[in-house]
Amino acid sequence: MIGTIVALAIAYWYYRDAEAKGRNPLKTAGLGFLFYLIPAVLWTWLITPSLRDAATHNPTGLYVFVYSYTYILVGITCAAWVKWKHFN
Repeated sequence: MIGTIVALAIAYWYYRDAEAKGRNPLKTAGLGFLFYLIPAVLWTWLITPSLRDAATHNPTGLYVFVYSYTYILVGITCAAWVKWKHFN
């Protein structure tokens, strides 16, 4: 749920920025959505299973939080980096 809200917020961020700069806003918003989604999904498939395994051996609240929501931070970081690097 939180990941979906963040993905939509990033798409809106890209949309508004493209609109202000005179670019195609729908295409740019779609790209922003993908720049968030692809790294988040890859993180979930490749990294989260090993973190989940480690969390079962050490079930502290912070570790469970980290393995549950790190994909969001990875997606935000990638989308922000691409926007800063290629869309400014």
